Amino acid sequence: MGGEVIVFGGTFDPVHLGHLSIAEQVRSHTDAESVWLLPAGHPLLRDAPIASQADRLAMLEAAVEGREGLRVCAADLWRDAPSHTFDSMRSLRAAHPGTSFTLLVGADSARTVPRWWRSRDLLASENFVIVNRHGAGALTEADAAALGFRPGHHRLVQVDSPDISASEVRRRIAAGGSVADLVPAAVADLIAARGLYTPGAAPMHNALG
Repeated sequence: MGGEVIVFGGTFDPVHLGHLSIAEQVRSHTDAESVWLLPAGHPLLRDAPIASQADRLAMLEAAVEGREGLRVCAADLWRDAPSHTFDSMRSLRAAHPGTSFTLLVGADSARTVPRWWRSRDLLASENFVIVNRHGAGALTEADAAALGFRPGHHRLVQVDSPDISASEVRRRIAAGGSVADLVPAAVADLIAARGLYTPGAAPMHNALG
């Protein structure tokens, strides 16, 4: 694979239309060959996922079906160890030599990068796409420089994506509402069929499915 691959990590609990809109717009703005959605098995900087690894993977695969240039990469999903971005990127490079990887981070996440595991090494070794969303606090070039993002190794990309959060999706499901306007139809069908995020549904953080 010779083209640029954008790596979009997250919990995806569940994946929603906001995630997909960001992935597709970033791919368009950067002319990347593809965007790989990389679900975290054990995220460190946010709450543990509610849906199991197997369920989150199934929802992601359903979500990207038929969407050109989007792919799911489950390299982090089954690890017992916490998901450190530095380790994830190093593993991806070892598994896919010759591929040009770029790490996608939202503006809010970019502000926390100095607190990430081996952040100095990460900033020194990776290229970044920093996503500014309309309606959210935008990151400027001066902000990026102050955070340690190297000139020539990061790009600021403006996107206009739906203002959706996974927590909003989960709240609406728990209340018995429809999520047809928040997630792809195939994902809504999976959520309903598996009874995900409903009151009384047991968390299955380590289910292997």
